Amino acid sequence: MRCANCGNELKEGSLYCNACGRPVQIVPDYNEFDDYLDNLVGNDDRPVEGRKPVQPVSDKTIRIDEPVRQQLQSASQQQAVKPVRQAQSGKQHTQAKQPCEKPQPDGQKTKRAQQKKIIIISAVVCVIAIIILVAAVVRNVSRSHDNSFDYQVKQAKEAYAAGDINSAVSYYEKALSIDSDNTDVRFALADIYMSKKDYDAALVLYQEIINTDSKSEEAYKKLISIYESKRDYDAIVSLRDSAKDKSILKLFADYTVSEPKLSKSSGKYGEAIELTIDADSNTKIYYSFDSDDPFARGERYYNPITLDKEGTYEITAVAVDDRGIKSKVASARYEIEFEAPKAPEVDPDGGTFGAQTDITITAPENCKVYYTWDSSDPSAASTEYTAPIPVPEGNNVLSVIAIDQNTGKCSDIYRSRFEFYMN
Repeated sequence: MRCANCGNELKEGSLYCNACGRPVQIVPDYNEFDDYLDNLVGNDDRPVEGRKPVQPVSDKTIRIDEPVRQQLQSASQQQAVKPVRQAQSGKQHTQAKQPCEKPQPDGQKTKRAQQKKIIIISAVVCVIAIIILVAAVVRNVSRSHDNSFDYQVKQAKEAYAAGDINSAVSYYEKALSIDSDNTDVRFALADIYMSKKDYDAALVLYQEIINTDSKSEEAYKKLISIYESKRDYDAIVSLRDSAKDKSILKLFADYTVSEPKLSKSSGKYGEAIELTIDADSNTKIYYSFDSDDPFARGERYYNPITLDKEGTYEITAVAVDDRGIKSKVASARYEIEFEAPKAPEVDPDGGTFGAQTDITITAPENCKVYYTWDSSDPSAASTEYTAPIPVPEGNNVLSVIAIDQNTGKCSDIYRSRFEFYMN
């Protein structure tokens, strides 16, 4: 403790300063916060009339700084000059003791210190609790927003209106994570990607819309537009083939090539046939005998196709326009099994003759006739019938066969006995 007058260090229990002779004023430094705490805990033992109204500690509390303190100390020293000189000249004066406050017992000070500490700790705990509560509220609000579809859409629209495209995309994607079947959000997000010319990302979204709503004409129109810009007509055809709704199929009218038509329907034929294939104008026709992909493995159609051999034919045909859009593949199955010609008509039909007689043979259409007289089976190597033949003398067996020159089919063999004896 130091003397308030001269600043000399005072010994514990001294009532006068041994340097300047001024009485010691045992008055503790005033602390407004201490008064506030004493008022809270009820430890202010001063008379009510002497108490200073206590206001909460604030930044506006006026404290005496060091320069002011030095001025007050200088004024006190000037008032003490006279007593100091009298003390130096040896004059002894008995000065009246200045009243002083009674020091508080140590136990009471300790109690007050503990109470202040408790209040400070309580205040700190309250502040921390408030901070934690505010953080929890903020976190809950944030979680609520994260799980709110409407909030994410609202934020996305505001971000897009403000020109913050990336944030708008992020909010829309969060909205989709909450409601994965929402088509409106997908349309909005796809429009953003279209504006950025990110067509692949937009394609995925429009396809997802179709998977959710197979009757969404708008989504189909957008996909057709993108594929058209990329000239990916195979993709348009594939999209068309996946559509089932009649109103949707109308959207592909400009991207449809009619299926070719074969002149004869599938079936079994007993003769050679000739096939023609018709298709839309401005298309090329490709056909094949043995492939389900006539465009890749067949040949270009120019002239009618003749099926003039026995067997089974699988004919496929496809029409392709200048854009490479192909029609559906037309196909037909033909079984060619030629009919055998009827047996030739022979006149006279055998018998016994006493005079020279000529035999006339009528051949079926497109057939040649061959015959023998020795009972052997005739063939194309036998004698060909070209004119009436006389019945030879004796007992002979005439064998006749007709062979179709187009099909190679043979008729049944005609056989008859002819007897002729000269008188």
